Amino acid sequence: MAAEKLIWTGLVCCLAGLTIQVFPNAAFRMGVDVGASWFVFGFGVFLLLISTLISLAGGKRR
Repeated sequence: MAAEKLIWTGLVCCLAGLTIQVFPNAAFRMGVDVGASWFVFGFGVFLLLISTLISLAGGKRR
């Protein structure tokens, strides 16, 4: 998977996790586990870190 796709997926995960924390009542009504939103946010941060490492490794090869 390209680093750009990982960046966008990570940003979407981070924004989704933060949105759930900002609007917990609406998320609860939709059936979202509000406590698990931090896992989604953490996964987004993980994807951002991995994409950074991939970009740095790709830059050294060229």
